[in-house]
Amino acid sequence: MRPKRGEDDITVLKHLKVFVGGLPDGVEDRQVGDHFAKYGHITHCNVCEPKDGDRNKQAYAFVTFKQAADADCAVVETQHFPGVQRQLAMGFATPKKKDTDDQKDSLLCESDPCKVFVGGIGDRDSEEEIGDFFSQWGLVALIYRDAGWGLVHFATKEGALRILDESNVIFQRRKLDIKKATDSKRPMSEDERADLIKRAIARHFHKKTVPAPLPGG
Repeated sequence: MRPKRGEDDITVLKHLKVFVGGLPDGVEDRQVGDHFAKYGHITHCNVCEPKDGDRNKQAYAFVTFKQAADADCAVVETQHFPGVQRQLAMGFATPKKKDTDDQKDSLLCESDPCKVFVGGIGDRDSEEEIGDFFSQWGLVALIYRDAGWGLVHFATKEGALRILDESNVIFQRRKLDIKKATDSKRPMSEDERADLIKRAIARHFHKKTVPAPLPGG
């Protein structure tokens, strides 16, 4: 089932619609949906066959997730699909107006586009509490805290863009200011980032399997 036009535009702007490339011929919506359902609730999934004459191109699909962290997790984890030797090409669907993406990218930290500054974090706020809260906007890879402020590193730049759209948020009855992070003197290495993302994916699945605590428990 395809989403309505207006609804589809919103999911693209919120980076909930994921592009999946390199699928085998004849694959069905249900098969692709079943493959990605392990990450979380999927609202739409539709497979697109290559146009006539594009013999060298493979089928692709668009998968729309309900939760941002689920979409991030699907994009950053290596994907293998039955009937295909190469890993799938993953990414986020882009808006038709390219300048929209360019304008948003200017909001990001140049040295680490996945990082955002958070003002108002308290010394008593645990990394787990902060990480769980910010997972509403994407897969959280790392939390750094200092006196009254902190940094949130997402697994994708789309996670940073989602929260930067908010400018401020309410966390435990306190307003947190969200701003573009300053450039780091020593940017995170690719190996460091890969390890953090691997750990973030593991935490993401662990959270889904642990039962929620009962009220008053």
